[in-house]
Amino acid sequence: MSHFFPPASWRFWLKSLLLLCATGWWMSACTPREEEITPDASALLRLEADTVWFDTVFTEVGSVTKRLKVYNPHKNAVRISEIKVGGLGASPFQVFVNGVPGPMLENVELRGKDSLLILVKASIHPNAQEQPFLVNDSILFLTNGNRQKVKLLAYGQNATYYRHNYTTAPAEVWTAAKAHVIYDSVTVPAGQTLTIQKGSQIHLHRNAKIKVLGTLKVEGEHEKRVVFQQVRREEQYRNAPGQWQGLEFLPGSQNNELNYTELKNAVTGIYLRAEGTNVPQVTLRNAFLKNMLQNGVLSHGGNVRLENSIIANCGQYSFAGIGGGVYAIYFSTLANYSNDFVRNSPSILFEEGAQAYQAKIINSILWGRQEEELQLEPLALGSTAEIRNSFVRTKKYAAQLGEAALQNKINVDPLFRDGPMFDFQLIKLSPANAAGVPVPGITVDYENKPRDAQKPDAGALEVDY
Repeated sequence: MSHFFPPASWRFWLKSLLLLCATGWWMSACTPREEEITPDASALLRLEADTVWFDTVFTEVGSVTKRLKVYNPHKNAVRISEIKVGGLGASPFQVFVNGVPGPMLENVELRGKDSLLILVKASIHPNAQEQPFLVNDSILFLTNGNRQKVKLLAYGQNATYYRHNYTTAPAEVWTAAKAHVIYDSVTVPAGQTLTIQKGSQIHLHRNAKIKVLGTLKVEGEHEKRVVFQQVRREEQYRNAPGQWQGLEFLPGSQNNELNYTELKNAVTGIYLRAEGTNVPQVTLRNAFLKNMLQNGVLSHGGNVRLENSIIANCGQYSFAGIGGGVYAIYFSTLANYSNDFVRNSPSILFEEGAQAYQAKIINSILWGRQEEELQLEPLALGSTAEIRNSFVRTKKYAAQLGEAALQNKINVDPLFRDGPMFDFQLIKLSPANAAGVPVPGITVDYENKPRDAQKPDAGALEVDY
C-alpha cells in the first residue's frame, strides 16, 4: 500500500497559514466577514427613525422609556466611535445602549447585518412656566468619521401635585393654568366644595381617586372640557382601561354637577354610595365616560341625572343602579361595544335591594353588542322603570317596551357613524332622527348643537346635516 505525503513546500505553507491565523496577522482569512471591521467612510448606520418623540411629560413624573433600533446594513462590522446625547449629563434625556447607560459610550462594535437597541428616557425638571414647553436634544453617532443624529423631542408640563391623601380646603378652586396630578387620593370634606374650572386637565396615578363627601362642581364648556384621565400619555396607554380608580360620591354628598366633562380609562367612572337617608346626588351634563375596566356609572342607592351624555366601552355595566335610588337619563347614548372585554352582563341594570328604585329614560339609546342589554329586576318593592322614545336592544322586555304608546324602537339599529370607534354621531338616514320629544331645559345636544324644538333626535347627538 502506498501513502501520499505533501511535498515539503506544501507543508511549509500550511504551517505558515496556521501560524498567521494564530497570531492574527492574516485576519481577513480567519475572521468571519460580519465580524471584520471596515474603515470605509461610506459605511453609514441605518437609523430606525430620525426623531424620538415624547408626548407631554409631567415634571417630577418622568416618562416611559422609548426604544430606538440602530442597524448596520453592511456585510462587514463597524466600530461606532461615539454614541452620546448632545447635552451629556445636563440633558433631560438619558440613553441606554444594549443595557449600558450613557450619556456617552465609545467604541461600540456592531456586527454586519446586526442591530443594537437604544432606550431613551425623558426626565424634565420643573420651571415657572405654566403652559407646555418643548425640550429637545439629539443622539449623536460617530462612525468612520461620519456624524449621524436622531432628534429627541418632548413636551414638558408643570403641574400641581397632590400627595398623601390630600384634603381640599374650603371653597378650593382648581384652574386650567396647570395640570393637576393626583398620586393617591383627594378628599372633598362634608360641607365643602371643590370647583374645577373649564379646560382643566386632571391626571391620576394607579389606584388614585377623588372622594367627595361635600360637593364637586365641574365647570367645563363645549370648547374647554374638563378631562379626568391617567398620568401616562404614551400611545399604548391612551385608551387602556383601569389606570385609575374613579370619582366616588359618598353618603350625604349633594349638589354635584359635572358639566362638559370627560372621564376615561378608570376602573369605575362614577361611583355613588348611599347610607339610609344619606343619599349622594350627581348630575352629569354633556359628559363622556369611556374605557372603564368595570362600570361607567355604578350607584348603590344614589340619585343620578344624566343629560346629553355618552357612556361607552365598559367591561361590565355602562349604567347600574343597585339597591334602590332615583335615576333620570335624558338624551343620552349608552352604547357598550366593549371592544377590549369579554362581557357577559347586560349594559344597563336597575335592581332593588333594601329600597325600591325609580328609573326614567327618555330620548335615549341603550345599545351594545349583545342581544340583551337591559335588566330590570326584581320589582317586588314597587320599583318603577319608565322608558319612552328610546332605542333599546332587548329580548326579555321587547313586548313590554314595544307598546305603541311608549314610542320606543326595540332592536332597531340607531345607525351610528362608527360606534366601535367611539363615533356616535347618527348618520343622516338614522331612525333616531326626530324620534324624541322635547324635554324642558334641554335645548342643545352633546356638541352644543341646537335641538329641534318639536322633534328632537334620540341620543346624545343630533343628526349632523
